[in-house]
Amino acid sequence: MTMGQQGNTTTPLDVALIGCGKMAVHHAKAIKAHGAGRIVALADPSGDRSKLDGLVSKDTPFFTSAADLLKSIKPTVVHIATPPATHADLAMLCLEHGAHVYVEKPFTLRLAEVDAVLEAARKAGRSVCAGHQLLYEAPARALTASLPLIGRVVHVESYFSFKTVRKSNDGRSLMSPIDQLLDILPHPVYTLLDALGGAPGTAPQLQSLYVRPEGEVHALLQAGETTGVLVVTLRGRPIDSYLRVVGTSGSLRADFVRGQLTRLAGPGTSAVGILSNPYREAMQILVGSTRGFASRILNKGKGYPGLAELIEAFYNSIRHGTPPPLSPSSIRETVRLCEQVGQRLREAKAEFETSAEADLAARARQLPPIVAEKGLVLVTGGSGMLGRAVVAELRQCGWPVRALGRRVPPPSEREAGVEYAKADLGGEFDTTVLSGVETIVHCAAETAGGKEAHERNSVLATRNLLRSAAKASIQRFIHISSLAVLKTSKEMGGPLDEQTPVDAGNLGRGPYVWGKAESEREVVEQGPVLGLKVKVIRPGPLVDFSDYEPPGRLGRELGPIYIAVGSRSNRINLCDVGMAAQVIRATVQDMDSAPAVLNLVEPIALTREELLSRWLRKRPDLRGVWLPAFVLSVASPMLILLQRIALGNKTPIDIAAAFASEQYNTALAAQVVERARVKA
Repeated sequence: MTMGQQGNTTTPLDVALIGCGKMAVHHAKAIKAHGAGRIVALADPSGDRSKLDGLVSKDTPFFTSAADLLKSIKPTVVHIATPPATHADLAMLCLEHGAHVYVEKPFTLRLAEVDAVLEAARKAGRSVCAGHQLLYEAPARALTASLPLIGRVVHVESYFSFKTVRKSNDGRSLMSPIDQLLDILPHPVYTLLDALGGAPGTAPQLQSLYVRPEGEVHALLQAGETTGVLVVTLRGRPIDSYLRVVGTSGSLRADFVRGQLTRLAGPGTSAVGILSNPYREAMQILVGSTRGFASRILNKGKGYPGLAELIEAFYNSIRHGTPPPLSPSSIRETVRLCEQVGQRLREAKAEFETSAEADLAARARQLPPIVAEKGLVLVTGGSGMLGRAVVAELRQCGWPVRALGRRVPPPSEREAGVEYAKADLGGEFDTTVLSGVETIVHCAAETAGGKEAHERNSVLATRNLLRSAAKASIQRFIHISSLAVLKTSKEMGGPLDEQTPVDAGNLGRGPYVWGKAESEREVVEQGPVLGLKVKVIRPGPLVDFSDYEPPGRLGRELGPIYIAVGSRSNRINLCDVGMAAQVIRATVQDMDSAPAVLNLVEPIALTREELLSRWLRKRPDLRGVWLPAFVLSVASPMLILLQRIALGNKTPIDIAAAFASEQYNTALAAQVVERARVKA
């Protein structure tokens, strides 16, 4: 690849960001941290640049089209931080306009695309760089410097275990395990290839590959006489990310979670070496991890570790006309291996879903027949924790059910005998999904993000659904709200019941509670005006006692300890998801006799000690420790002050209130639950 243009080596480069999501925030921080570039333009098709407020001047030109940006502004460098499928086309567009290009990982999804981009860069005399920042993290750079200590490299292991997420970077669409795995796959791949690259022989070749569609990859590579092992998993725990290099005279382990390098130089074959190595390793982990964590805290403002350093190296190569920090061949080989893995993952997923579909059909044949006279029930959020239980309960009792979500889930995630449809209720949607519906059970709501996300996906979605239901002449609307919307028992001076006011419009309770409260108000005020018969059910904190995980109010897990907060005998009102599904089914069955509003909790609340005991039986690796509530109450003002200092404009959390138990009058809930169980 030809070098970038030489020019002034001190003036910051003009930089444009295409994509203004979460990753762009880290890019903006990194660019600002080293000062080698200045952001002169932004583009995002969503029209939202709010995530960059405070990092990029509000006067910076903003476009909804990358083409419009490049026609109006002439940046020296463009950073592409958009969904992976758009990377190749955007990189080609930027190169055509004479810009150097930094592309987030995955650089492209296909080998043909990366070849086209690299060739276009060569012809244009421009440089490209991929988002392979782990190579510029401190442990990776220390590993490279330490390679001479361990002799000839014979084996490399790259391991990456990651927590599963439900949302894509856009915060709206759901991310499947395979999509998530392919998104993070370049990190362990390029670190592995970089360590294997120094071995003699040809480029590393894939010798064997085993994948699981739940999100797991096991690969064996060969580079000359050096073997490489790649393991990427969304299931393995604890969360870990490391690169281990074994040589003829020792080993190195770069830990990307702790930010440290462990060196065990020397053959370690003597008795002294065998005995001393564990202590050498332990001391390095202790000291190195402390330094690594401290460095990450101190450098938090620079974005992801290694990102600022990689960007600075790329900018310097442009200034001085030297080769970019990542070779074209390294970028190409990373895409090549990721494409091979991705193809096998998709094949495995297709095989898995074919089997799941056959199993789904077999289970559907075992269900009771549908009673058409009962009328079609539409359940929004039908793939969520509560929604899935509701559609299963309704179908088991003979109702025809249509589950609505932002996507149609694959067969492995569906309930037998249920029709599935998709619609984005917060935007324009095809109202034919309401065709033939007699009753709506509205479970869908936003669960993450800030006010904007909840305003769109909870409040606006509810408003759109109400109006569309009225136009479709649907008269029965069951709204699933939340107990969290009520004013607190502390404010009310006693137990809460169905007449307790909703704490509407209070963003201080957090965007989720705000969105739920506003959605309920929309239903209660507008539903009757639109001619809908409305029922509101407010479940308490949802748990699944058949697959139990403790509620957030009980406490927190810290390593091998679970810290339970409060008095052992104090009770926490919860709502079992199975019980909630029964009550919702009974409400569909007999709306006339159902209460207008129901606070749905277990009639007899369990004590904190009982809830902790359940969790410790499931997790014998944990040890329970009790923290008296008064300790948090005393410390709460100081904790709020520290949050204000650390979080700036963000609203601090009242830690004591977060773990406090509300008091409820459960008389009505007990009656409704008993009636629902009798009619089951």
